[in-house]
Amino acid sequence: MSDSLNDSMNNFRSLRYRSDFTHAAKLRRFTWEVVWLLAFRPTPRWALHGWRRFLLRSFGAQVGEGCRIAPSCRVWAPWHLVMGEFSALGDGVDCYSMGRITLGSKVTVSQRSFLCAGSHDIRSLSRPLITGPIVIEDHVWIAAECFVHPDVVIREGAVIGARSVVLKEMPSWSVCAGNPCRKIKDRVVKERHV
Repeated sequence: MSDSLNDSMNNFRSLRYRSDFTHAAKLRRFTWEVVWLLAFRPTPRWALHGWRRFLLRSFGAQVGEGCRIAPSCRVWAPWHLVMGEFSALGDGVDCYSMGRITLGSKVTVSQRSFLCAGSHDIRSLSRPLITGPIVIEDHVWIAAECFVHPDVVIREGAVIGARSVVLKEMPSWSVCAGNPCRKIKDRVVKERHV
């Protein structure tokens, strides 16, 4: 490694993280955090689903009819969240919605799963923020403690096994699991309740 590159790598002050967020964006995030802490999080798990939907919608989320969002679910930026009808975000789910997170209808994201739509560019030593959307189509079930990477699409009807790490697109009507997540078998639905 050249001395000049080595010198620039050791100039940590010049490599410090710089936020691209405006003061208005930071204020909006702060306001949402206060609302989450005082009005969203303290609600009982089994009640006030409509109240939590209202709070998310008040901050720009598009939340369909009948959605259930657990009070311990964290949504980083509600204005980047889109949910179809009758979808659910379970206890301890982390919607790190730095980029858009779109859930179709009848989607379940189970306990402590992490939907991560933001990261940092490792090609730069200052590690600037990068974002990528997550799309989860209708009838998907993401089991407990999964990690979903930015720029991922999970196709209709897929089931993602517990503690899986989803780094790429998952096929429709399949059962997928593992680290990295991959298709294990087809998902066969015996009855289609309407």
